[in-house]
Amino acid sequence: MLLAAWRSESRAAAALSLLADDARVFYSSQMVRLELLPKPRFEKCRAEVAFYEHHFGEVAACEPLSETLGQEAEKLAACYGLAGADALQVAAAIRQGVEEFYTTEKPGKPLFRVKELKVISLQALPAPKP
Repeated sequence: MLLAAWRSESRAAAALSLLADDARVFYSSQMVRLELLPKPRFEKCRAEVAFYEHHFGEVAACEPLSETLGQEAEKLAACYGLAGADALQVAAAIRQGVEEFYTTEKPGKPLFRVKELKVISLQALPAPKP
């Protein structure tokens, strides 16, 4: 969702609307940080790094990578046919008690098989009103 918000892709408005909703509490993981921050840091894209860091500074908690997280992710991956990165992110969300998990994935992907939380595609959300 953060990448879609930054890149101004077709779902950027929906992602930015969710991020701006003061009634929401966001959680993240070290995995998300690892996916988003190294490349723009290497390429010295300061504004992009600042955008992500601002969000990470606002989250209620950030699940670290750990052996336990890996074990839980492996079980989820086997149960639902998830890719490794998706399994780690979902396991982190479940460990933190997240109710809704937003993704840019299209509905119908293995991620939507997960029953432990509600998976919502930005592609399925109506465009926010201006």
